[in-house]
Amino acid sequence: MSPRLRGARSQGPPGAARQSSPHPAAGASASPAPAHPVPAAGAAGQTMLLDLVTGAESLAESLDRLAAAAAQSVRGTAGRGIACAAVLHQARRTPSITGTSPEAVHMMAWEQQAAEGPASEVLAGGHPVAVLQRHGDFRWPRYCSELQHAGFGSVLGVRLRLEGPEAGHPGGGGPDGHLPDRRTETQAALAFFAQDAKAFPLQAIAEARAFAGLAARSLQMAIDLHTARSMASDLRSALDSRTSINVACGVIMAQNRCSYHEAFSILAKASSHRNVKVRRIAEDILERLPEGAPPSHFGH
Repeated sequence: MSPRLRGARSQGPPGAARQSSPHPAAGASASPAPAHPVPAAGAAGQTMLLDLVTGAESLAESLDRLAAAAAQSVRGTAGRGIACAAVLHQARRTPSITGTSPEAVHMMAWEQQAAEGPASEVLAGGHPVAVLQRHGDFRWPRYCSELQHAGFGSVLGVRLRLEGPEAGHPGGGGPDGHLPDRRTETQAALAFFAQDAKAFPLQAIAEARAFAGLAARSLQMAIDLHTARSMASDLRSALDSRTSINVACGVIMAQNRCSYHEAFSILAKASSHRNVKVRRIAEDILERLPEGAPPSHFGH
């Protein structure tokens, strides 16, 4: 099922894109279109937001929805044989990659390893759009060879301009005038793949850029929400762990008539001796109580 759309502030869609290379090519088919169409990004002069979070338990699921909606957004102009892959770079994390077909996912994963191709170019901060039509395009020879093996003839890469606190600002500098370190940025891009050598005319490129504006805002909201959920889960786990340790220390203090520091040292030594976490030692102590382990206030 395609993501739903929600209204936001009135704002025109991004302008038309620049096509990097107008050379022809050949390729193979991609995945079928989703059942429900996605309205245009700038319909009725109003920018919409994709619903990437309702029912999505993880950021990976939100990325799956984004890739499906992106492929559908350009099929009217570029044709039905369009596949899409999405990549998300976050600091200190392995890049997240998803797509609407195994071939599209393979090409995006290969490109992230080789750092060669349209998505890599747009993520590097060049033009927001890069087009590859395999025959006669010599910018990325290894990528072209891999593209041929995957059965695609043309590719359109589009950068998503994220606006979070860690988001990248291509072409901009920091307070000291230096360019930001892109290894610490949150960046994302979409790559559209087609069997047709001329699948991405200027109209399709303009539609992809308009959708990229919609996708960037929607993805940023999904990242923020999933990050907040993860932080809340980690905080609850830390509080539960601390509660178990504190109660276990209280039990040890009562049994041994010792201080809290001495009780915690006993837990730490048992943890080191058994090579398990202190929390697990504490939970074992509480589970052996006559009334069982007390419930955590933070888990309810």
